[in-house]
Amino acid sequence: MEGELRFMNNSLINKTALVTGGGGPAMGSSHCNKLAELGAHVIVLDKRKDKAQAVSNKIREDNGSSEYITCDITNINEVNEALDIVTNNSPIDILVNHAGISGMSLPFEKVTEKIYDTMMTVNLKSMFFITQKLVSNMKKNNWGRIINIASDFTMYGSPLASHYTASKSGILGLTKSWARELAPWKICVNAVAPTLLKSELTLASVGEEFLNKESKSAPMGSLPNANDVSELVAFLASPSSKAITGQTISPNGGRTIVGI
Repeated sequence: MEGELRFMNNSLINKTALVTGGGGPAMGSSHCNKLAELGAHVIVLDKRKDKAQAVSNKIREDNGSSEYITCDITNINEVNEALDIVTNNSPIDILVNHAGISGMSLPFEKVTEKIYDTMMTVNLKSMFFITQKLVSNMKKNNWGRIINIASDFTMYGSPLASHYTASKSGILGLTKSWARELAPWKICVNAVAPTLLKSELTLASVGEEFLNKESKSAPMGSLPNANDVSELVAFLASPSSKAITGQTISPNGGRTIVGI
């Protein structure tokens, strides 16, 4: 394998990874591809069958191992049924909780109960119960990796996104609690908090002028792309991360620098 991850080549052989929201055009599919490069059998979970199938097919075309499942992560019963089927054949060793929504920018006073509940259900509740469903196999094997995708909004707050920021901040709390609770079984739990990414999707959303301005404002001189985030996810999924748990790491080019 070419690139920066050469030292971890084949480090995930005989491991099965499940990526929620794995059919996404930016980070979701990128996480799946990167884990497959390291030898993992990758299960792509997405509510959009065509997207999940396309990512899984691409992995197999590149001589990787993959399958896909489709379900609505806001329906816990539907999720459990789908996971029961897939885990009978492929118990999960690595879980990447990537699925989520950002929603529209809204003043705090205009966030309705429905908007709030949808945000919390997709970004936080579904992650909680998917992880709860899958952690038993990790305990049984005395090994596991759980990587929760948050946001750098949790580090500095953001106007017009209080409901989104609250949902992602909840992920950080779960990450710390799970890290302590699951440590006796050698299960590492960490969060990745991406910043604004350099991508076609972002360009279409915010425009070239804004994206260039934000890139220049980053101390490293540019914004990360989806592959940069996926390389971090892959490291946290690997045996090399065995001493890292309960941490939040933000690949942001220095846009936000916090901690001790």
